[in-house]
Amino acid sequence: MIKRQIRTAILASVILILIGCSSEELSEIKTGAFEQKYWVEEYLAPLNFPWAMTWLPDGTLLLTERVGKIKVVRDGAIIAEIEGVPDVMSASPYDGLLDIEIDPDFETSPYLYLTYTRGTATARIGVVYKARLEGNRLVDGEELFSTYPPAPTGGPNITRIQFLQDKSLIVGIGSSGQPGSGMVQRVDGHIGKIIRINRDGTVPGDNAIAVADPDAKPELMATGFRSPGGFALDDNGQLWVIDIGPLGGDELNLLEAGGNYGWPLLSWGFDYSGRAMSDRQTDAEFVDPVVVWSPSIAPSGLTYYGGSAFPAWQGDLFIGALSGQAIRRLRIRDGELLHEERLLADFNERIRSVETGPDGFLYAITDSSKGKILRIRPGQPERKELSRVAKPFDMPLGADLAATMKEHGVMQGEETVAAESIDYDPEHAESLFVQNCGTCHTYGDRTNGKIGPLLDGVAGRRSGSLPGYSYSSALANDKTSVVWDYFTMAAFLTNPQAYYPGTKMTSPPTSYVDAVQIGIFLNNGKTY
Repeated sequence: MIKRQIRTAILASVILILIGCSSEELSEIKTGAFEQKYWVEEYLAPLNFPWAMTWLPDGTLLLTERVGKIKVVRDGAIIAEIEGVPDVMSASPYDGLLDIEIDPDFETSPYLYLTYTRGTATARIGVVYKARLEGNRLVDGEELFSTYPPAPTGGPNITRIQFLQDKSLIVGIGSSGQPGSGMVQRVDGHIGKIIRINRDGTVPGDNAIAVADPDAKPELMATGFRSPGGFALDDNGQLWVIDIGPLGGDELNLLEAGGNYGWPLLSWGFDYSGRAMSDRQTDAEFVDPVVVWSPSIAPSGLTYYGGSAFPAWQGDLFIGALSGQAIRRLRIRDGELLHEERLLADFNERIRSVETGPDGFLYAITDSSKGKILRIRPGQPERKELSRVAKPFDMPLGADLAATMKEHGVMQGEETVAAESIDYDPEHAESLFVQNCGTCHTYGDRTNGKIGPLLDGVAGRRSGSLPGYSYSSALANDKTSVVWDYFTMAAFLTNPQAYYPGTKMTSPPTSYVDAVQIGIFLNNGKTY
């Protein structure tokens, strides 16, 4: 051991001589690179579930709130609210008015681009919307794009948009989590995809998936995503994208045109029941992530830092984290993660978005009914700025994820949670099953249906795996099949045509709550 320590010390000395630095100088270099001093300012509060932000050329900040509002912010204060914002659906934590970007040529083409959700509880549609900004009002608004098929509860969860160097627009579309996983590997829809359109809503003729497959939607650029949570374009023109996994399996990816990123066929994550989402994590057919997080940090929001306020951070990526309640700084060079650190780690805040402002400071949006914009600034505050120093969110010691979300107001009174936290009523659930499913299916000694598959043991079974029945090609396809649990069954029951086009159902339940009751009933009363 002593000899090894001597060899290590000698080697370190040789390195110092070769690079021409003393040990003190090397320590200074390391401190500058990885321990940059900063302070956190409470730039704006309180806000009602703020979601995304962008800046006009004059430095004015525009901020979306999920409930359907756009606030105009200058010097840390709201000075106006944008009128003419389209009506949005905000019944669950995954809906509402989401991302916002300005036109790349805003000074001559003063347009805003928004993403939001419309539709119904069991058939959600994501929209990309374009409108001209006149003063503090949106005019001449139009839908440039809407998602197909309408997604089950939880989706489609359009999360982010990003302009590329050629001024085309990239849109990330989520998969509704596990319920929509069977739609991701299909190319006849948008669920779990990255799409690319022009600023006028037309489709470029060189989108990679469409070029390779004439049956694909022409706007498809890449596939295999669960919930794209942020984009960032670096100085080399490379597009980075984060993807939110279930229990683990969060990813940072470098986007390749035509790439398939694997969800749900490949995953490092687990279903909420505890089973592994996949028995494969890598395969030559799919694009591997650059970074994976397990357990999950729920990444949301991504920015590439090229500002001057923090010279030691130039070229780094910054990622917001919801369940991780921090900002992650990543140094990646030549496709390799060299360093990762947590900023705001003791603030107890779910970070929804993180952006680089025109002043070179980092701006972070907190996900809360009492949300904030936090601004990260170099050095230490001056005496006159002490009153603006941000304080941590007051959380009970040892709070779990559910308590964290409740304290932040994230899930209170929301439709999705109300459905998933229902009191299971076995007698009512059996009655619903007989009424909605019994004509075609048999479950134990209940009903005598002869048309559809026997549903004994359906929990944990993969769709299309029961012999003796003629399934649609989607149901029988390994790439588009799902494992039945009460989430996937409820989504299928309430939106069968979206889940598997061609499916015929005599009397599907119209209520998601009823569908969840049936799903739990078919899981033998078990809850996951």
